[in-house]
Order: sequence, then C-alpha cells, then structure tokens
Amino acid sequence: RFTVEADRHIKDLTIITEYVGDVDYLTNREHDDGDSMMTLLSAAPPSKSLVICPDKRSNIARFINGINNHTPEGRKKQNLKCVRFAIDGECHCLLVANRDISKGERLYYDYNGDEHEYPTHHFV
Repeated sequence: RFTVEADRHIKDLTIITEYVGDVDYLTNREHDDGDSMMTLLSAAPPSKSLVICPDKRSNIARFINGINNHTPEGRKKQNLKCVRFAIDGECHCLLVANRDISKGERLYYDYNGDEHEYPTHHFV
C-alpha cells in the first residue's frame, strides 16, 4: 500500500498536484477494473461525462489516500480537497490543501466529493 506524506509544512489553499491521466468518456470505462478513476466532468446526458484514468499515465495524485467518508473520524483526516478549474478552455482537476498540513502528516482527500459513487466503508 502506498501513502503520501508532507515533506514540509503546507499552508492552507496550497495546490498540491493535478490529478492526471488519460481522459475518456465514463461510458467507455463503466466496466473498467481501474480503481483510481477521477470524475473530470459530470454532464447531462451522462454519456458525455468524462473521467481521468491514471492506469497508463499518472503522477503522485494516484497514490494519495482516500478517507472513509462514512465516519466522523475518517472525515477528520481529510486535508486535501479536489477542485476543478477551466484553464485555457480545458477542465483540470487539482488537489488543494483545505487546511494547514504539518510535516510528516499523511495526505488524504475524499474520493467521492459530492457523488458518493466510490465505496469507502472499508477505508481506515
């Protein structure tokens, strides 16, 4: 199991990394066994929704732990937030510190955001 820890103090609202990978339509990946897909764009109709698939190309974002968002203890661990921005007409998914993070602290974010599609009951 991989984890990512802060190598120095990180201030609130610091951009940590962009979530990167190949972009595909969600409908093409519905039966994919990848466990690290990130929603890039939710659309109506759903056939136009896009996901980031880090199975072939990725960066450190793929290894940042998720929280168990079904427990208060799990939600307390969250120190990153996933935000989406349009930059030069393209959608980007950034992981940003949502509070000050101490050196040595593990980085965590909510894999689900507002969607609640990813099962996190088994997360510590």
